[in-house]
Amino acid sequence: MEKYSRIERAADSESIELDSVLERYRAAVEKAIRNSQFQESPLSRDAQGVMEAGGKRLRPVLVLMSCEAVSGQFTTSLPAAIAYELAHEASLVQDDIIDNSTLRHDKETVHKKRGVSAAILVSDLLIFDIFNQLAKYGSSTLSKTRIVQLMSYIARAAHLTIKGEFLEARITKQPKITEDDYLEVAGLKTGALMAAACASGAVVGGASEKVTDAMYRFGYNLGIAFQIRDDILDISGDATELGKPVMKDIQNNACNIVLINAMEKADVYRQNIINSMLYKKWFALSDMKGLVNLLTELNSIEFASKLAEKYTSFSRECLKSLRGSAAKDKLVALTYALETRKA
Repeated sequence: MEKYSRIERAADSESIELDSVLERYRAAVEKAIRNSQFQESPLSRDAQGVMEAGGKRLRPVLVLMSCEAVSGQFTTSLPAAIAYELAHEASLVQDDIIDNSTLRHDKETVHKKRGVSAAILVSDLLIFDIFNQLAKYGSSTLSKTRIVQLMSYIARAAHLTIKGEFLEARITKQPKITEDDYLEVAGLKTGALMAAACASGAVVGGASEKVTDAMYRFGYNLGIAFQIRDDILDISGDATELGKPVMKDIQNNACNIVLINAMEKADVYRQNIINSMLYKKWFALSDMKGLVNLLTELNSIEFASKLAEKYTSFSRECLKSLRGSAAKDKLVALTYALETRKA
């Protein structure tokens, strides 16, 4: 616990900036993406454009940070890191189709620019390039057992993510969504991929099974916290900072913990106000301010913030399996940075 004291004091006195924690690793990921060109095809430029569009790169960064925390370096984990970014970006292309989103990172989404059919094929290109990245370990010192483990983690994560998407579509049609429903969806949709990313970094770094399992649990809890924070930002964030429209969860009647909590607390009159905003195609500024004020009055935004902090606390507990190091400290700092992120 003493290893965390300096970081915890910093977190108490001022917000730890997410960008400052991720900067070094993100730069390595961006360089690797630029160097990993797709084979020439009619849609390869679109696929490369999706990969180079930017973003936090949190999933590949988690692969690098986990590898460094167990081995002291992250270079050997770069192919695995790119594999997870490919999986994530493919899911975003599909999410944008499902949600009919027109912007991603302040740019037109693929389906908006090229059409739905082309967007589906671009997501396929991204998915199948995952195998190309993991195949690079065939000429490494990584054992066959470990390579199989890497493939198993990412395949299982994809399965669970799809299961989460399907579950969300089903429960949003129910008259009432519970907190437990939400946490199950968040664990599947977001937690599973981050968990697999962290465990994969540990595998490439040569960690023991005990440490690998701890890193899986770290990523899982961090993923749930990240999703909760995403929900808060969708309601009260700044579209310019986020690089995507806000209120999309309202428009799509998506599973959002802030709204779930508000509907549990609200009287019939306030429930009707919230319900009246579902599926709206656009929001006036007064609508948005009115909803945020209502959710603030119900303490639902504060509730969600505390729930996110609960799961980042769970994630920090998992890091106790790691020996003390600067890389471990950065993972701890990351958990605090996610609690207060604005974008």
